[in-house]
Amino acid sequence: MEEEWDFDSWAESYDEDVMSDDWIHRDYERVLRLVAERAKGVVVDVGCGTGNILRFLRCERYIGVEPSEGMRNVFREKWGFEPIDGHFLEIPLPEGSADTVVSTYAFHHVTDEKKGEAVKEMLRVLRPGGVLIIADVMFESEDEKRRIGEEDGILEEVLEEYFAILEHLGTIFEMLGVKWEAERVNRYVWVVAVEKHYNLFT
Repeated sequence: MEEEWDFDSWAESYDEDVMSDDWIHRDYERVLRLVAERAKGVVVDVGCGTGNILRFLRCERYIGVEPSEGMRNVFREKWGFEPIDGHFLEIPLPEGSADTVVSTYAFHHVTDEKKGEAVKEMLRVLRPGGVLIIADVMFESEDEKRRIGEEDGILEEVLEEYFAILEHLGTIFEMLGVKWEAERVNRYVWVVAVEKHYNLFT
């Protein structure tokens, strides 16, 4: 497994950490509910961690995708089944497998240079008419990211991760010819929904 996707050391404390209400995970359960409410049919959850969205999800079938063996083990202990081994750049599923692809609090682990590749891979496993939903810390622009980081005393933390810039995502979605919308949940977290109206890869 590539080192950049290795979160084994975090697996045991993950569930406690995300409930800590730090600035990253503020409104954590609310965000999971917002994503779960929009997810329909066969749902693929990329970077699923320990599967916390399953507490709120009602769907036809759920497929978790998680690169960390430690996370997959904790997931199995909680839910009685195991996610498949994969990550944003390599989802081991056939094209058009899902009605909904979701990702919560994980997209910031993808470097800015590879975000376009990750979006294309998630859209690949979506059926035409399907929806991609990404919930994570994001910022409207690089200027906003720096301003909020400085105002809230978290600039070093903000710059350590690859938090998405909506302007950048918009360029990616425009190049792919897909419709998208973004909803701000709080000062830091956004939910982005992308509609796939046709097969992008034929």
